[in-house]
Amino acid sequence: MLSRFDSRLFLWGLFLLQLFLIGAILHFSIISGPSHETSLDTGIKFISNDRRTRRPSEISEDIAMPQLGNFSRTFAETPFTSLARRPLACFREGTVTESDGSVGVDVNDTDDVRCRCRAEWHGPDCGQPEVIWRAFVAGKIPLNFTLSHTVRHRVIYFIQTTAASLQMLEIQLMELIDIVELFVICDLMNELTLRHSSILTTHRHRIHLQHGRECSAVEMYEHFSSKLPKSISMRDDDVIIFSHLDGIFNRKAINYFKWYENWPQPVRFRLKYNVYGFFWQHPDSTVLSGFACHHSVFRDYPRSTLNRVLAVEKAAMIVGDLNHYGGWLCKFCGQPIDIVKRLEYEFQHEHFTFDNAKSKIIDVSYVQNLITKGFFVDEQIKLNKVQRFSEKYYTPEYVEKNSWNFDNIITNIYAHWEDDSDDEYL
Repeated sequence: MLSRFDSRLFLWGLFLLQLFLIGAILHFSIISGPSHETSLDTGIKFISNDRRTRRPSEISEDIAMPQLGNFSRTFAETPFTSLARRPLACFREGTVTESDGSVGVDVNDTDDVRCRCRAEWHGPDCGQPEVIWRAFVAGKIPLNFTLSHTVRHRVIYFIQTTAASLQMLEIQLMELIDIVELFVICDLMNELTLRHSSILTTHRHRIHLQHGRECSAVEMYEHFSSKLPKSISMRDDDVIIFSHLDGIFNRKAINYFKWYENWPQPVRFRLKYNVYGFFWQHPDSTVLSGFACHHSVFRDYPRSTLNRVLAVEKAAMIVGDLNHYGGWLCKFCGQPIDIVKRLEYEFQHEHFTFDNAKSKIIDVSYVQNLITKGFFVDEQIKLNKVQRFSEKYYTPEYVEKNSWNFDNIITNIYAHWEDDSDDEYL
């Protein structure tokens, strides 16, 4: 009798355990979201996790506008050190520091004083980084060092982004967080994910978020201007910089524009063209992208011609060349699941096509295979490997200082270990 009771108890226990496991699986699937599958008429099928892809219109519209109060404030710390009894100030980052902590100076036979510059810094005050100096030389632009650091310019950074590019957005923001006063971010996909991301929440007091189909510089500027409180006005010498999707600017160049006035406008940037991560580089090597100019440029040109003026390819000054980049364009850089979502967006908006593709499944495995073999998304262009420890401009400063948080774009984690030529694992 006791044995029969034990058997029933065991069966009931097994039954309850099965119910618990089924409930746990269902609960997990609800949290994770169903597999999202999109089939297009071309036969291209995108498969991704559909979590967090609701549009703001599908939920509460009562989302507070970011505060713009700090726009009128500039950072108090100056990057210059004045010399005692000398009409000269040295740019600290570019100037040699003596053993006693003082800035280094050189005096010639006529008692003229110059700051003693570190390697790849130029000018009498050592405030001109190599990438800027080379841009002046290449553009045959005369240097007028009297137009410098009389005023610190407010910098407003216009950024295109998507919810599938959150890693890049973090880098774009944090690389210039101590230089830029206000970030104007335009979400091309208009997803709830971006609004609730930790990076935007942390810095919401310095961010104005908007969304649009194109997110052009002119559209973003007009929307931003319409939201400015009457108590805050733009100044003619405010510096506006604009980054296309995934563009990261050289912080030394942007800091120069903040403190100096001797540069022609608009300035364009030649960016290092990376794909999937900083370990692959497109064979085109660089791409011309983004711009910097004073606010007065937006005022002086009519709307019908402004986009063309800002996108001119033969600008008077282009920051960056094949040896010293004006920044990075890290296209399709992120986690594979986010790259799938990004590819779906790009394909639907005809930013690229697949050749001879009657049927194709774009999922995480497909993306991982591209990253492993080093092929562009069209499966035709072979990417060039970048050696981490021999490349001077391998990553932006923020990524290098926080490398543990960006393993997936610093190191090709899908590479084969038997590749002895890869020095990333040394």
